[in-house]
Amino acid sequence: MLAFAGALSTSLLANNSAGDRMQSPLHIANLQHNPRRAFETLDANRDGYLTGDETAASRTVHLHFGVLDQDRDQRVSIVEFHRLPGMLEDVYAE
Repeated sequence: MLAFAGALSTSLLANNSAGDRMQSPLHIANLQHNPRRAFETLDANRDGYLTGDETAASRTVHLHFGVLDQDRDQRVSIVEFHRLPGMLEDVYAE
């Protein structure tokens, strides 16, 4: 699973220009403004939940996995994932 996540991350960030990275659904700005798209991108097996392995494609999401997993079932639902934009605003607020 980690190999898949690495390949996904590499393919999403294959282009080196900042503009291309901004288009990635896993770019921090897109995590904040379109969390559903980011969730769907990370949900490799399309089961409606993210595991730690699936979140490895996004360092930001992976680092917040433990906080997002409110019910401590070792997976993050779309409802739990929608907390991410607010968390990122708190972390990156000036």
